[in-house]
Amino acid sequence: MDFNNITRLPVNDPEAIVPVYAELRPVYDPALRLFSVQLWVSGEPCGIHGLTDNFEYAEEPLEAIDLFLAERGVRALTGEEAVLLYAGLLHAKGGPDWQMFVMDVAAEQD
Repeated sequence: MDFNNITRLPVNDPEAIVPVYAELRPVYDPALRLFSVQLWVSGEPCGIHGLTDNFEYAEEPLEAIDLFLAERGVRALTGEEAVLLYAGLLHAKGGPDWQMFVMDVAAEQD
């Protein structure tokens, strides 16, 4: 898996009835210690998943991300995209959680 572009994850659907060009931006707020995911559609902000939730752990936003996307006319994530979003959330937080994730991925590839 390529983790080079995890700060802006494209979720495009050019073959939809109305083509959708969307992007997910993982966010970690260190003051509140909460995760969220920004949705941008066609270069404009379209919503924040976690605005009213208290996502304390990186996996929590993934549990309902497909419903959040569906409500905004964006397709569900593939399994690989969900992993990339999780990686992006850990990267946004940084620190030992991100380092452990990178080490786990490297160990699996060996």
